[in-house]
Amino acid sequence: MAGKIFGRTPGSLSAPIAAFSMAVILCSYCVSSINTARREAQTSSGPVDIRHKQSTTDKAGSPSWVQKALDESREAEKRGGSK
Repeated sequence: MAGKIFGRTPGSLSAPIAAFSMAVILCSYCVSSINTARREAQTSSGPVDIRHKQSTTDKAGSPSWVQKALDESREAEKRGGSK
């Protein structure tokens, strides 16, 4: 029984231990990178300003797709109701 750990050979335990270790490292890396991305998103305001500018130009410049769809449905109702 010399060389056996918990009734198994030492080589049979190395793969599960390695897999568990890799899983722990991967999970900690994912959590850390998500937290870093959140922190950077809160501190940087560059992309948010660009989106805001685009949305205001869409509202002021041309009618939005929602407004166009409403206009088209109203026209269709007028055509259908007059027949």
